[in-house]
Formats: sequence, structure tokens, C-alpha cells
Amino acid sequence: MRRARKVAIGRTAGAAAGTAMLVGALAVVTPGSAPAEGAPECGGIAANPSVEDAGSPGGPPRGYLFSPAAPVPRSTPPDRVPKLVTSTAHAVDGHVNAQIQTPDGRVSSAAQQVKAVPGGQYSLSVWTGTAPSGLGSHASATTGLRFADRAGRVLVEKPLAVTHDVASDGRLARQDLPPFTAPDDTAAVSFFASTNHNWVLWDCVHVALASFAVKMEVRNPADGTWGPSAAIPAGDAAHFRISVSNTGSQPLTGLLVKDPWCSGLPGAFDLAAAASRELPCDHPNLTEDDNGHVNTAKVTGTGPGGPLAEQKATATVTVTPQPAVGKIGDRAWKDLNRNGTQDDDEPGFPELPVTLKDGAGGTVATTRTNADGGYLFDQRKDGTYQVCFDISKLPDGLTVTQRGAGAPGLDSAVDPATGCTSPFTLGGKERERMDLDIGLAPPVPTVPPASSGPPMPTASASSDR
Repeated sequence: MRRARKVAIGRTAGAAAGTAMLVGALAVVTPGSAPAEGAPECGGIAANPSVEDAGSPGGPPRGYLFSPAAPVPRSTPPDRVPKLVTSTAHAVDGHVNAQIQTPDGRVSSAAQQVKAVPGGQYSLSVWTGTAPSGLGSHASATTGLRFADRAGRVLVEKPLAVTHDVASDGRLARQDLPPFTAPDDTAAVSFFASTNHNWVLWDCVHVALASFAVKMEVRNPADGTWGPSAAIPAGDAAHFRISVSNTGSQPLTGLLVKDPWCSGLPGAFDLAAAASRELPCDHPNLTEDDNGHVNTAKVTGTGPGGPLAEQKATATVTVTPQPAVGKIGDRAWKDLNRNGTQDDDEPGFPELPVTLKDGAGGTVATTRTNADGGYLFDQRKDGTYQVCFDISKLPDGLTVTQRGAGAPGLDSAVDPATGCTSPFTLGGKERERMDLDIGLAPPVPTVPPASSGPPMPTASASSDR
């Protein structure tokens, strides 16, 4: 058996003479009629909704791929030789309708592609008709929507059986396909008409699509441009924008954007067909732990046929470390009056060992206090630190003075028992800790006991004899 031929109908004139004969034959079989009342709006995303665009009078409507039956028996009469044509006999919208003739028992079909959106919600309204056939229950005439993948394999076909006999009232009848969600791997969507007997007619194709697209971008602070990724310094905010676009022909309601990683998003909103909305959202104070984070926005919404498939969009953040500019330090001093605060006449304490530790207690750096008791750890990266003074061999009976007795930077910041400060963090806007002092108090002077002096003489009695 030979495979059926497929004929793409483009902008060529076609065989005008053969078409004129066919139109005449069809007009005799089925008389013309006035356009049907109450015709719906034609179009939506249909490429040639009113089948008016034909290569020549009576020629096939442009934009359709015709698959004629094959082989065709030699005895087939001219009015049943496979043809895709237009005719003025049953026009609903405009001046002509489309029709396929084919030999009884031999399938011929035509299809035009429409916009393909995986997860999109499609619906169809079309005016159709057919005529009785001697095939009886084996006769078939359908229109509908067909969904295929990139390889051309049909994923699903949603047919509408054409049952209205145009001979009954001389008109086409409206048929509606309820909303249907395209499979996720859809790559091609087509409106089709097919019959295995002479003939099927249609006009006023209306393919409606409810769908939306989401795009997320992040701002590059270096040049202000927006893109799918950006490098942002630690401590700065990441600025995102999320664009939601109605990519269909139907209005959408209840669109809601969710992104737990950033703030500032609005509540639910609506979008008219072909409209779009841009939503800003920010994530403040990035840390180096955020490096490589793929931020994801999830969007839901509803079309006329119900909830649409969730859509997602992402943008990636690369976090660049801040320069090592942190400063940690201050002073060890002798708290001569033991009041826990630094007074103007109190000297520094030199050569005291100081250790800088990280958040895990590991040693980062060591130094000693200078002649005035000062010390400094600079060029420090963001992170958690702790300063510890070696108080194990303090001379002259010195001890660590009381902690937190006054204003930071003027009092002692260490635990008298350990000589260590509490852990602290450098990062963001907090890049200096120059208030980590230690006061060393001399021992309290010993007060001598009070002196008793020599014994007082005692009086003695004398007698005169």
C-alpha cells in the first residue's frame, strides 16, 4: 500500500480549472444558504480562521497541510477525488467555507498549525457540517486539535465528531471543544479536519489559548544590566525582577508569584491577553554562603477553563567576597585605681601576648601589645572571631579587672577568668571592632595593722611613816 500524499497549501494559485469543476459539482449536491446566525468571533490563535485566504477562487485555504487519500480507485468520480477547496455554499463568517472531498472509505485530512505552548490551556469553537453517506456506521468526519512532540509523534488528539447534516437546514453547526491542557512535551499543535467519506465542511475556526510565561533576571551591580546571573559583593543586596507575560489569547486571573528568598512581592493580580507585568523583589545582605544560589520564582494562575500549570523561572547569584578590610584591636592598660575604666593617667601594658581565634576556636593570628599597650589585627575577612589575652603569667600580681564597667572602648571587654572576649562577627556594615580592651589591675595595697606602743607605767602607792 502506498503512503498518503501530503500537500502543503502555500501561496500558489493551484489548479484553477479542476477546482471550478469541483465547486460546481458541490453546489449542485448541496444548495447554498445564508450565513448562520449567532456566529462566534473567529480567530483567537487560528492562522486562517475564516478560511477566506485562498490561492484562487474556490482554491484551498492557505496555511493548511492537506493529506489526500491514496491510492484512489480509477473509478472514483471527479466530485470524490481527494480535494481541499473553498466554497460559498455554507459560509458562516465572510464569504467562503472550507471543505474536503474524498472517496468513501478513504481518509483525507487537512491541518493548520497554531501556537504551541506546553502546559497551555486550549479550547476550540468551529462551525462544521457533513452529508449522509452510504458507509453508515463506518462513516467518519471529525475536526479537533492535535498535540505532537518534536519528533512529530502525536501525543494526544482531541476530536469533535461532525454529525450535523447540512442538507437538513443548509447551514453549518457550531461545535465546542472544552479547555484541554497541552502535555508538557508538546512541540506542535494543529487544528485538523478529517473524513473518510464525501465530505466534511468547516468555517469560523476559533482556537483560544490561556497561557503565561515567566522570566527572572538579576541586576549586575557593576554595570546595571539585567540577566540570568550576576556577581554581587557579599554584604550587598541582590535585586531581582520577575516578568509575567500573558502569552495566550484569553484573560488570566489570580496570578500569584511566590519566591521565599526575596521580599516585596505583591498579592494575586490579573492579566489581559498579551499583557505583562514586571515585579521587583530583593534579597538583602548576601553572605558568602549564598554563592551559587539559584533563586526560583513559582507562578500560578487561572484561565477561563480553570487553573493553569505552574510555571517557574530562575536566576543565579555569584557572591564575591568583600575585600579583607576588617580591623580588630585596641589596648591593654593598667587599671591603677581598679575602677574598670581607662583614665587619662593610666599607662598601657606592653608585650602582652594576644591571639585572634576564629568561630571554631582555631588560631588565626598572634601579636603582642606595643609600648602603649595597643594591638591590631587588620586585613581580616568577614567571619566570626574571638580575642584572647595570655593572662597566665602576669607579673607583679596583676589581675584582670572587672568586665563591662563602662562604655565600650573605655572598659575591659574580657572574661577575667579566661582573658577572652565573647565571640563577635565581622560582616556587612560591621567591619571594625576597635573596642576590645583588657584592664590589668594591681593588687590592693596591704594595710598594716595599727601600732600598740610601749606599755604605760602603773602607779604605785607610798606610805609615810
